[in-house]
Amino acid sequence: MFFFDLFVISILIDNQYFDYMNNQSHKKKILNIHNILKISNNIENNKIGIIDFRYILKSSNAMKLLGNKFLTLEKEINEKNKQKQIYLRQKEENLKKSKRKLTELEYKKRVKLFKKEVFKIQKKYKDERAVLNRSFQKIQKSIKDLLAQIIKDVSINKKINVVLLKENVFLFNNKSIDFTNEVLELFNNKTKSMKIIINSSK
Repeated sequence: MFFFDLFVISILIDNQYFDYMNNQSHKKKILNIHNILKISNNIENNKIGIIDFRYILKSSNAMKLLGNKFLTLEKEINEKNKQKQIYLRQKEENLKKSKRKLTELEYKKRVKLFKKEVFKIQKKYKDERAVLNRSFQKIQKSIKDLLAQIIKDVSINKKINVVLLKENVFLFNNKSIDFTNEVLELFNNKTKSMKIIINSSK
């Protein structure tokens, strides 16, 4: 409030302000100042809290567990696909070598079957990756929703009316309004026995 009082006074004593007195727009300017003061009063009447949502997710045991599960399953899928690619390359080489022993019609038939097999293996790999990604995103959303609910519960308990994301706050001098660590600890406790199951196939 003190800041806004100084703001109003500085405008009133500014020589340029008196130049506007003869202009019809000066009334609008005064109304704007009153609106700013109203906003100031509303902010002062509300208890504000700061939360670092991204930091909590990044540091939480639940997200670390989810990330590790995802990387493990992704590695398994990639390894299976790698073995399939080796198998296909070998089969292609054998097919080329057998070309001389086969009729043109029989060779084309085998090439066609080989291409179908390649397509099937590639499709299966893409499907498994898609299922894994969807499963990961679904669980991640559930974790975020749980975190949002915990933040809401803590803010109500602390009688906080306005919660701001830390990334959107330019400056705050009172560090006590940041309750990130409190929520992180509570969130870790709530998800301590949480089991994460990711489907890597249909």
